[in-house]
Amino acid sequence: MSCVRVLCLLPLAFSLSAAAQTAPSSTAPAPKRPNIPDTFTNLTVLPSTISKPDLLAIMKQFAVTMKVRCSACHAVSDDLSEGSFASDEKPMKADARKLIHLLQQTATPLKPS
Repeated sequence: MSCVRVLCLLPLAFSLSAAAQTAPSSTAPAPKRPNIPDTFTNLTVLPSTISKPDLLAIMKQFAVTMKVRCSACHAVSDDLSEGSFASDEKPMKADARKLIHLLQQTATPLKPS
């Protein structure tokens, strides 16, 4: 093999070596999926017939506006894979309900954006 061919193949060899080093490990655990139910219980301020996309849009807007994670109001893990959205154990959930009720009384109806 001539020196020119070896020099031409060097970049390919280095890129293959780098790709092999950065390839994801097959032993990595699969990410947990959020445990968001398809039907909702314990809705006291929002309508019980609200669709899942509408409820998630409202909750996402709360999280963005208030700069909090879901776990600020709900008894769930940060990745939403464990816990209960229906639980009332966190006081901030009651405060959020009061805010939604106040918005419903004083402004236009709360709708997902």
